[in-house]
Amino acid sequence: MIRAMDTFDSVVSTTIQGHTEETRPGKPDDVTQKHDITPYLKTDGNEIQQQNVDLSSRTVSDLKTPSRRPYYGSSESHKSIMDNSSIGHYYATYANLSDEFIPETVRIGDHKLMTLDPSQKFIDPDLAEEKSFLESFNFNYLVDFLKKNDKIKYIVDIGCGDGKISLLMQNHLRELGSQIKVIPVDVNNSCADTEYNDNKPIPFNLIPAQEIAGASPATTLFTAIHPFTELEFAADKLSREITQGKTDYYITTLIKNNPGCFVLATEDLYTSSPQRYIPPELVYTKHYHAYPICFRSPCSEPVSVRQERAEKMNSENGYISRLNQLLAKLPEQRDSYLASISEITDGIKEYMLEEPEEFWPDNIFKLHIDYALIKAAIKPFKPFESIQTELIENGLEMRCWHVYRQDINTSEVAGQAGKEP
Repeated sequence: MIRAMDTFDSVVSTTIQGHTEETRPGKPDDVTQKHDITPYLKTDGNEIQQQNVDLSSRTVSDLKTPSRRPYYGSSESHKSIMDNSSIGHYYATYANLSDEFIPETVRIGDHKLMTLDPSQKFIDPDLAEEKSFLESFNFNYLVDFLKKNDKIKYIVDIGCGDGKISLLMQNHLRELGSQIKVIPVDVNNSCADTEYNDNKPIPFNLIPAQEIAGASPATTLFTAIHPFTELEFAADKLSREITQGKTDYYITTLIKNNPGCFVLATEDLYTSSPQRYIPPELVYTKHYHAYPICFRSPCSEPVSVRQERAEKMNSENGYISRLNQLLAKLPEQRDSYLASISEITDGIKEYMLEEPEEFWPDNIFKLHIDYALIKAAIKPFKPFESIQTELIENGLEMRCWHVYRQDINTSEVAGQAGKEP
């Protein structure tokens, strides 16, 4: 990450563990933080090489250290644009809190972050009824994933926006009897905008997600539900910088800063496409599903018809179900998967250098999927792109849960779980 973000010039009042102080943003003290996040592709003449990541020298920050500056966010709101900047050695402050409230916090890696308790008085309970948001993102997959990884205690919801989905997630998990605590995190306080004035702001942690490091993989999972991604020129520029080894996507940095932790991100066509920027080497597994959405205006078919069509596509004998069965085997086939990705990358590196603005991480993974479908002898064979096209033609959208993870020794994860309070 190579650029810093502009911060406010004015004096800002922050509440930290119930203590209020005024701090003027300025140059950090002499304590430095080394990210050591080397881009996964680096050009060397005509060669593309994968780089190793060393996080051992990263400085750990602490909310109680007065010389460290909190992150105040950008002076402009960019709700629909991802923030790929890296600030460096900033700690979280809490947004949308009353002065008298002392938040409950937990340590997530090198930060103390505020949890989201739906029983707190500043939470609007009416939001809990709007569960359609969760259904649209196939929230059942996340619930099933948590059941299989039942040591998870905390979900850090990065890019939480106004915190609405974070609250829905927390309430829904409570209804299911889960004791998991949701921790909302974002780079901007969107509730400070005038269009949100009619809503009761939900408190969250104001910090760039890529600043969080060293979280316990035994107890912490990160989610990026509907992370907005750039379009057109900005997307091409970012893809070019990633391919040329000049930067990492901010979710990539988050993954590498927290090795062993699962990071789950959702995708939907045109708006949220994190898979375009995250190295395929970090893919743990994926799970696709068809969702009824109308691309035509006006839409000639009722949603019930398209919903029935989506259920058929998602059914046990449908293409998507068979695709998911292959993807579910990725964790146990880790070595062969990485070998496949490496072979594909070696085969197309010339094209990557000629057209660095292409979404190579996603393209490499799709090539692997097509090879896997052919090898599995699924008949009739349909390339991944053909399945996507068929869904669109039928008024459906191909959505996905992407599960990423930086490899870590499994015995180390078990050891961390034993040390948790």
